[in-house]
Order: sequence, then structure tokens, then C-alpha cells
Amino acid sequence: MNTSNYQNIVIVGPTGSGKSRLALALAERISGEIISCDSVQVYRYFDIGSAKPSLEERTRIRHHLIDIVEPNDPFDAVCYAKEARQAIIDCNSRGNPAIIVGGTGLYLFSLMHDPFSNHLRTDTLLRESLNQLSNDELLERLKAKDPERATKIHPNDKFRLVRALEIITLTGEKIQPLEQKVNESVSDDYFVIKIFPLRHVLHENIAKRSGEMISDGLLAEVEALMAKGFTASKPMQSIGYKQVGDHLQGLITREEIPEKIIYATRQYAKRQYTWFKKLPHHVMLETPELTGNVLQGILKNFSK
Repeated sequence: MNTSNYQNIVIVGPTGSGKSRLALALAERISGEIISCDSVQVYRYFDIGSAKPSLEERTRIRHHLIDIVEPNDPFDAVCYAKEARQAIIDCNSRGNPAIIVGGTGLYLFSLMHDPFSNHLRTDTLLRESLNQLSNDELLERLKAKDPERATKIHPNDKFRLVRALEIITLTGEKIQPLEQKVNESVSDDYFVIKIFPLRHVLHENIAKRSGEMISDGLLAEVEALMAKGFTASKPMQSIGYKQVGDHLQGLITREEIPEKIIYATRQYAKRQYTWFKKLPHHVMLETPELTGNVLQGILKNFSK
């Protein structure tokens, strides 16, 4: 294996691309540990809809940043970057590379680029003030300051409305220019692997995964979460949970759930492509299969 400067690996791609499968296979080959980069997997109790790794997988390979936050507790990109950096130190202290895997672009970039994290600073008093406003008032303010961002946040998602206004108020900049700054200054500390499946393959994977979530008991999971008082929590606005929650509140029929989940997931995948396409990479894959050639292509540039 050639010597390189890379100690840790990042695996990115749209939802349904097989990132987790590749991460598990790679972790077994290089004695790595997996750090989740998923904005829903950090929350306890949100299991099926977030596609958390199974207990067997977590026993086989050490995982980090899963089930670390209560659903009603605040958690954002700054929190994630802090926790992830500590997890990387923890992995490397045992002589193991960290494999950061997930599709939450904002969390990933806040981890990989210190300057970006600085842009995402917080202000408790400002946040408290914004939280006093109604969702409609927040949305109107965001439309005035950053109309493009306003179209990407659900009107009922108060957490993200407040956070978007907090960032633009503190920095004077919209989210999109901040993302561009990140892409222009990529860290050299990570070996980046992208999985970008062919579009029709990704759509098939999304449809299959959506059906599996429902058959695995997503409706019962959401009912239990609502009974625990998590109806208005941030993760309840994520894909799968929102659609089932809408059904349980009488907004859509049971039959509409699958098609709405699939549609929302496809739209999210498009945004992920946009997030990640400008991110420099070392290896680009169409499938998550860790064949001999793929493995050698990774190992020749990566050194534990």
C-alpha cells in the first residue's frame, strides 16, 4: 500500500445509492470505524425511516453518532461537526481510520471545512427572539432575505426556518454562497469516495427502500413517536416521518403515503447531487460493490 496523507475516508452520494453497504464492506477490509453523517440517525427512536444500521451491523463494526440526541433537543451542523471531530480523534487513537458516511451535505461540509463552521455560528438570544415568531412570520422574513432557501423549507419546519434566518442575520450571507465557499476550499485530510448511480437505478432503489420502510413498520414507529410527544420535533419533518405523520393527522390517505415518500426522496436526491457534484473526489463509483478492482483503486491512494 502506498503511503499517503489520508487517515480517514468520506463516502457520499444520494439517498439509496448504497453508501452504508460500501462503508461496512470497506470498514471490514481496513479495520475502520463508521461515523454516521445523517441528520436523522443522530436522534433516538427514529430507526426505520432513517435506515439506521442494524444492531448486528453495529456489533460487527463500531459506529458513531447514532442515537446521541433526544428528538426534542436542538442539534445542528455546528453540533455535528464538534461531535464528529471528537469521534474521528477517538477512532484514530485506536489506530483505526474513520469512515464518514451519509448524505447530509450541510453536516459533512461543516465537518470538512473549519471556515464553513465559523460561518454557522449561533446566537442564543437571536434564536430565542426568532422562536417567538409564528411559522408564517418566519417564512415571510426568509422569503424577503433568501427566497431560494425559503422554497426548500417546509412551512411547518420551524427549526429550519429559525436556523436559516439566524445564519443569514449573523453572516449577512445566503446559504448557497456559503456552500460555494466550502466547495472552493476542500480539506486535504479526507479521502473522498462518491457513489453516483445511474438515475434509473437510483429511482428503483428509492422505490424499493420506500416500500421496505412501510413493510418494516414505519407507521407503527411514527404512531409511537407521536404518542411520546415528538410530533413537532425536527426529525418528524424528515422524509418518511412527515408523510406518515400527515396521514395520521388526516391530511393524506394511507394509499398516498408510498408515492409521496418516493416523490420527496427523489427531490431530496436531486438536491444531494447538487451538494456533492462539486466536491472533489478521489474515487467515483456507480455501484457500492467493493470488487477487487475498486478495493485496489482505493487502497493504492489510501494509507491507514
